[in-house]
Amino acid sequence: MECRLVEEQDASTQVREIYTEIKNTLNTAELPNWIKALGAHPSLLKANWEKVKHTIVEGTIPALLKELIIFRVSVINGSPYCSACHAHSALQLDKSLNFDDMMALSKGETLAQLPKPYQVALEIIPRVTADPHSFADADMQALKAQGFNDFEVMELFAQGDIALMFNAITMLYRVPLDPDYKPVIDSSLHDTCRVIAS
Repeated sequence: MECRLVEEQDASTQVREIYTEIKNTLNTAELPNWIKALGAHPSLLKANWEKVKHTIVEGTIPALLKELIIFRVSVINGSPYCSACHAHSALQLDKSLNFDDMMALSKGETLAQLPKPYQVALEIIPRVTADPHSFADADMQALKAQGFNDFEVMELFAQGDIALMFNAITMLYRVPLDPDYKPVIDSSLHDTCRVIAS
């Protein structure tokens, strides 16, 4: 499938309204390519944005932990776009992290500078996202021991779920990396995207 990016000036009125909401909510002037890749289909764009808004933007789990979970799941799934996107986001949120740290996490290493609850969540959530049958009572007990309540555990699961969804979208659509994103994993899946008017 050829990836088509719909730029704001070429978008329909409905899509421009969603783009504006996204920019205002994320406090950004530039839309990421995954958003523009959905710009040709307003209802899919809105549905996916609503899920991002209620899963990643809102909630009680710290934003950094969310980004790190999505990053790990994306690496495990071999998603070049999502691994790069969420590595970029994590590095923006925590200036004590560097790209070498993200590369270590991509290999399954534990970062000692991360809080223990983060380390436990980063071990359990990507694993059970890849294999939900592997989730055991001991995993729930381990998460609870780190202070996560039932609501927060559901929110952790939701990060894995949204990662899977966007891994599939960005790989199937072959969304190219944004200029600011640094590749974390190699891929031969990226075709040049053609920018079109909607």
